[in-house]
Amino acid sequence: MKTILVVDDDSGIRSLLRRVLESLGHRVQEAAGALEALDVLNRDRFDLALCDVIMPGHDGVWLAGQILARHPGLPVALATGLVEMDPTVTLRPGVVGYLVKPFRHQAVASLLDSAFEGPPPAAAGEIDLSALDAI
Repeated sequence: MKTILVVDDDSGIRSLLRRVLESLGHRVQEAAGALEALDVLNRDRFDLALCDVIMPGHDGVWLAGQILARHPGLPVALATGLVEMDPTVTLRPGVVGYLVKPFRHQAVASLLDSAFEGPPPAAAGEIDLSALDAI
C-alpha cells in the first residue's frame, strides 16, 4: 500500500482519482492547489504526488519543480487534458509519467505500475533518454 497525494483544483477529478487509487489498494490525500500541496507534503510522507498541470495560481509544472527540489526522491506524475506535454517537463528527472484526461482506470493502474516498479528516477541533472523510444 502506497500513500499518494492527489493535487487538482477540480474536486470531481480529485474524488474520482481517490476512488480509483483506493480501489487499487492505496491511501490518498488531496490538495486543491499547489501551495496547499506543499503544506501537506511538509506534514506527511508520500510515495507519489499526482499533480494536475493546469491549475489557477501556480500550475502543476511549477509544483513539480518545487516538489523535486524540496522532496528529492519523491516521484511526481502529471495529469493533464493536454494531448501532448513539453519534453522538458516529461523528461525532467523525477517525473515518472502523466495521465491524459479523461483517463481510464487501467491508465491509472499502468502509471502506478511504472512509478512504483520501474527504474528509480534519474539523479538530478540526468535525463533518461530511453523515454524517447516511445515517441
